[in-house]
This record gives sequence, C-alpha cells and structure tokens, in this order.
Amino acid sequence: MSTLLHMSFRVKDPDRSAALYAELLNGTVTDPGPVLRPAGVKAVTFGRGQHDPLADYLEFWPQDKHWQGGFTESDPTRHQPFGHVAFTTDKSYDQLAAIAQKHNVEIRREERGPFGLVPVVYDYEGNFLEFFPGE
Repeated sequence: MSTLLHMSFRVKDPDRSAALYAELLNGTVTDPGPVLRPAGVKAVTFGRGQHDPLADYLEFWPQDKHWQGGFTESDPTRHQPFGHVAFTTDKSYDQLAAIAQKHNVEIRREERGPFGLVPVVYDYEGNFLEFFPGE
C-alpha cells in the first residue's frame, strides 16, 4: 500500500497560497524547517499531518526558486519543472526501476537527509516522485 506524504507547488505568493489551502483543508500553516524557511517556502499540514509530520503536508515554493542540489534562482526565460510528490511504498527499488523502464523515465537513488538514499522517479516533464520505505 502507498500513502501520500507531501506535495510541493511553485506559486507567486507562498503566504497567500498557504493561508488559502490551510483554510480550505482545515489545516494549519506550519514552519517548513530550517532548510526551506530561508528560501521563503511556506507549509500546510492537514488531515493526518496534524499528528504525523511526514503525512498530508503541502509546500508552497516561491516562483523564483528552484532546487538543483541546493537553491538556485529560476530562469524566467525557460520553463523549469518543479513539482514533486512523496509517497511511502512497499515496492523495492528494483520493482520501481522496472516500472520506470517500462514508461521510459529516469529513476535514481538520491540522498534525502536522515532517510538516506531513496528511489526518485522523474516524470516526462521533470517533476519527481520520491518513494520512502513503508512502515
């Protein structure tokens, strides 16, 4: 079984978007932490996220920020895909790799802080899906 952990979106005004989503979802605007806070990222927890910091969590990134191994300015003359979704999964890396190969998309093992290396699949537009081990 898979579950949604978090989603992120690039928006014009992170504060405004976070306030709207928090109210729509009966959620709470929360501190995104010391890595994302300096970049102007805002966060909302809702549903299970009220009790589990790794579940039902949305991030709203400033439109001019991009992650490429660190924060960089977005190039306004070129579209830079950004969005990503994080899930828990029971699938092994090999199972995920077979699916990625079937659909002709890239998969890599990437460092995700205290979780170590996790499978990350890049979709056709460059958005990415992170797969953290299930419980």
